[in-house]
This record gives sequence, structure tokens and C-alpha cells, in this order.
Amino acid sequence: MITPIIREATIKDAPGIATVHVKMWQKAYRSLVPDFFLDQMSIKNKIDKWLEILRNPKEGVKVFVAEADNTIVGWVSGGKNRDEDLTPDIGELFGIYIHPDWQGRGIGSALLENFLGFLRGEGYSKATLWVLDTNEKTRSWYESKGWKLEGNKKTEAKAGFDLHEIRYIIDLKE
Repeated sequence: MITPIIREATIKDAPGIATVHVKMWQKAYRSLVPDFFLDQMSIKNKIDKWLEILRNPKEGVKVFVAEADNTIVGWVSGGKNRDEDLTPDIGELFGIYIHPDWQGRGIGSALLENFLGFLRGEGYSKATLWVLDTNEKTRSWYESKGWKLEGNKKTEAKAGFDLHEIRYIIDLKE
């Protein structure tokens, strides 16, 4: 197991975050979303998106990176929950991604634990996340980390297809 350096992201991390974002989508979602969508994903476009996020952070939202061998190998983001049906004491994990070449080395677990510690420090009692309902591998990983299927569902329209997601929850006080 590699022990990555986990730290809050800075603007200079945007290219590394974008690379992990695109590479992970293209691997993990290959059989779950249409190939045309994955094939058109652009690291340059994601860099622009991440530069915007990191330059103009939203209140209560943080992005952390995992760095190994002076390379961004993973990231996690979240904080204040975006779901209107939840109380303010429930935080949210927006996303966690590990570069495909670095998976299976404990980096995701380390990032997740760091992020849940951040949420606890912010006073959240629980946290939620959304995951593709067909993404069995990721759902199993979350469940192995103590997340429980909460049951709410949502559909996100993309260009030419829909993403069907389900919500998970974890008690941060346990």
C-alpha cells in the first residue's frame, strides 16, 4: 500500500485533477454510459472546469487531492449538501476518483477517510453521495466502507442519454 500525501487542492492541481477525472470516467463507466460520450471527454475541457471550481470555491465545499510520486493520483470533493430534501447537518461527497493506474493501493480509502474527517470537523452528523445505479463495483466499495443505500433516486439528463443515480448515506458519528 502506498501512502499518498493528501492535501487541499490548489489551482495548480487542475490539470492533474482533470486527467484523473477523464481517465477514470473512461475506464469505470465504459460499459455503463455510451461510448460516444466517453470518447469525446476532453482533459483540456475538464482543466477549464476545474480551474473555475478551484478559483471560485463555493462556500462549504472542499477539494482534496492525493499525490504520489509528485503526481495527482486521486481527488475527492464535497461539503455542503446540494439536495433540498435534507437537513443542514448532512454533508455530501460529490465525487471521489482514483487514476486507473493507481487503483487497488489504498489511495481511495485514504482519501475517503480524510474527507469524512473533514466533514466531521465541519459538524456534519451524516453524509450522502450519489452513484450510478448500475455501477455495482463502486456501490460495493462504498458499502464496504459503511455507506448504506438510502434509496432516493434521480435522473441526470446528458446529451443523448440519462444517468440514473441512487443515494447512499453514512452516519459520521459511528
